[in-house]
Amino acid sequence: MNLNELGQALAKIGISRQVLALGGQADYSWCVEPGTDGMWEVYWYERGTKNGLVRLPTESDACLQLLGRLTYSQLLAGAIELRGDKA
Repeated sequence: MNLNELGQALAKIGISRQVLALGGQADYSWCVEPGTDGMWEVYWYERGTKNGLVRLPTESDACLQLLGRLTYSQLLAGAIELRGDKA
């Protein structure tokens, strides 16, 4: 997964682009960006602080980490539902 694919997937689960900074940094946003050492960083950026910072070795790992994190929060909020078994 890359940043483009992440953006598309997050839109499908109802995450607003206004709270995303994919490939960069913006205040009051979820950010995914490469660090200066080549590691990828995923975090919530607010008032100059990287909150909940997770560092990962690849872009794909970082994208999947944020996708999982936000999908889980949308599930808990009731914004998305699991599909039932269709036996």
